Amino acid sequence: MWLLSTDRAELHYFARNFDAEGGYAVLSHTWDKDGEQSFQEVRAIAKRCLANGTNPRDDPELSPKIRECCILAEKHGYHWVWIDSCCIDKMSSSELSEAINSMYKWYKSSEVCYAYLKDVPSDDVVKARDSAFRKSRWHSRGWTLQELIAPDSVVFLSVDWRELGSRAELSLLLQVITGLPAKLMLGVTRPAEYSACIRMSWASKRQTTRIEDEAYCLMGLFGVNMPTNYGEGKRAFLRLQYEIMQHKECDMSLFAFGEPILPKEIIRDGIVFEGRNEQIDRDNPWQYLLGDSPRQFRISFRYIPDLGSDALQKYPPPQPSVTTAIGPFDRVELPHATVTSYGIQFRLPVAVVDDVTLAIILCQAGSRHFGLFLTRDDRAKDPQRPRYFVGRGYTRATTRPAIYLARMCDLGGDLYKLTFNGKPVQASWSTIYLVPTASDLDCESATSPNLLINCHPHSLFQLPRWLVDRLIGLRFEVDEARYSATLQIIRIVHRSEGRIYLCIGKCTKHPGGPEGSKGPLWAKVFVSTLVSPKEFTHDCSKDHLDSESWAMRWRDFGDEDRMVRLSFTESRRKLPETGVVIHLELLGRKFKKILQGSGISFPSVADMERDPPCTFPDALVVSRSSSDSHGIGRSLAEMLESSSDALGNISDGPIGALLQQLMDGQDKKEDSPQTTPQANPSGAASPQPRTPSLGIESVEEGPLRHTPDGRTIKLLLQRILDGLHEGSSDDAQRRHSKPHPQPFPGRHAVPVGSLFTADRSA
Repeated sequence: MWLLSTDRAELHYFARNFDAEGGYAVLSHTWDKDGEQSFQEVRAIAKRCLANGTNPRDDPELSPKIRECCILAEKHGYHWVWIDSCCIDKMSSSELSEAINSMYKWYKSSEVCYAYLKDVPSDDVVKARDSAFRKSRWHSRGWTLQELIAPDSVVFLSVDWRELGSRAELSLLLQVITGLPAKLMLGVTRPAEYSACIRMSWASKRQTTRIEDEAYCLMGLFGVNMPTNYGEGKRAFLRLQYEIMQHKECDMSLFAFGEPILPKEIIRDGIVFEGRNEQIDRDNPWQYLLGDSPRQFRISFRYIPDLGSDALQKYPPPQPSVTTAIGPFDRVELPHATVTSYGIQFRLPVAVVDDVTLAIILCQAGSRHFGLFLTRDDRAKDPQRPRYFVGRGYTRATTRPAIYLARMCDLGGDLYKLTFNGKPVQASWSTIYLVPTASDLDCESATSPNLLINCHPHSLFQLPRWLVDRLIGLRFEVDEARYSATLQIIRIVHRSEGRIYLCIGKCTKHPGGPEGSKGPLWAKVFVSTLVSPKEFTHDCSKDHLDSESWAMRWRDFGDEDRMVRLSFTESRRKLPETGVVIHLELLGRKFKKILQGSGISFPSVADMERDPPCTFPDALVVSRSSSDSHGIGRSLAEMLESSSDALGNISDGPIGALLQQLMDGQDKKEDSPQTTPQANPSGAASPQPRTPSLGIESVEEGPLRHTPDGRTIKLLLQRILDGLHEGSSDDAQRRHSKPHPQPFPGRHAVPVGSLFTADRSA
């Protein structure tokens, strides 16, 4: 590992972490949005300071965070400190992978961990109800979970590096903020003493910038190692669960997530479970054994065989009696799992009650026992090896025909007299197979969905890929629930915050019929929490795109918590049958909460239709002749024709600086006298000053219609610079005074009739 010397902030390599004499301190922090100083940058500073004989720690280019951490650690008597941002060479994939796999151990082996909270002032009353400490971003990040748990000592620091308290002193407050047991933070218990589900629940409300880090930041907490592969997406979390299964003796709580169905709900809401032949929702991750994110583990289930005396009722039975001679099932066994190509093979108790199949996974929460609903896989080919999906569909009397999915079932409070829906559960040990996760064929939304709406040559709508990728980046799952000539449904599901069903199609109630091509286009959005609508109908008076409700070219759907703004723009694709481009904006309290801190935004149509900024390569360097040393060709004259707001975006950038430099050079040439060759001491002729060629041979159009000389070039450059400064001012004024939404903002707007016409040939 690489460590920084606290007296000079120089990097030194140690083959083993305990080779650092006197031990080392570590820094826990959240990375700045603008990035952190890297391994290469810190080494470059040290190299430069070595050459000029100065101390790198005092160098003004060194990050203040690194400098202050070194000073504090040295003050506390430590010669070495480890900081993740600059002590890992991230240019080396092997070193990065090794560091990620070793990080928990490195924090555990440290003498002290400094938790730097940049958003907490030194005068903050940390235990106050609305304290900055409670709200600190540090408590919500994925990587800081192991940094809170692993070290023996954690000291919290304010923005100006003053102590706020230690983990031990603030353990009860931290229990409230993070959900971690105070005993764990006091060192009374160890992470391994908690079930897999509970450890997952500690990370359920935390966020990571990269989706793969949801898994990588938990490896140390479960004591497993695996290669890192940024770019694999959700597969990283699946690999983590496989590793946990192989390294830990079948803790069934790893599969215990999802809201359970309670007995009182069945009676109160008139719940009816779907029949045996119900259709599997293969796009729903709850139908699979393994989770796709730690966010799904919101309830703390515990595995009974690991609880010992803390269990409601011990299993296996401690001493067989008349009641427990064979335990609560037909024999005494422990569940075990084996990974096969057919699915994950389980040996566990299974029961059938009123045609509902239940798997008893020996998990408890509070004073109740819980199991898994199972649904037979009708695609399984081997009748001797029954294979199941997890979960069971059901309806509520108040919301029929909407179908919900239940994953966990309540089995009562007595392990030896289990009940479901008021009826006894007679379970026996069985060997079954469970579908672990969605394959690419089963779940098109697993990584990047396959959307016919974008591929079909006669599609009238297009859903941009960048919009789909942003939704996936926010942990939404996007898939095409239905595609036909008259109706397309895009399903956008966030497992904890709601469901969005985008419905677009061609009305069949008007002349032309289902097969006609002149039916009006319509669009609407269904927004809900957990309900999956069975019917997708529309109101002709409101949902037709040529109706008055669409006059502004956008509509809002949903409520104050979950709102979606649907709008359309003109398609720029060349496909003749492609009509309009779909655009979505997420509004409402719940959806805005998802957006906070994600770095992802959904611009309005007006923002997208503004003229794009003029970039350096396209706007300035059009062609380059052999004598064009500055890369400025005929396009200089063309830039004079450009709009001021496009140029304004670059007025303070490299283009403005380059043009100013060229102007300064032109001034010097005009002020210098023309000279003739003179002899120099060596006898050679001195070169005659000459004007450098800008590669401008002639200007055929525009304000300058002759071959430019030096004075013309100066005038040309002056005109460009004036345009840059004026454009910058105009652009700044526009940014601070956003206009109210107009029916068709931007210069690319088209009339409603031509945009939403149902007859594409028109």
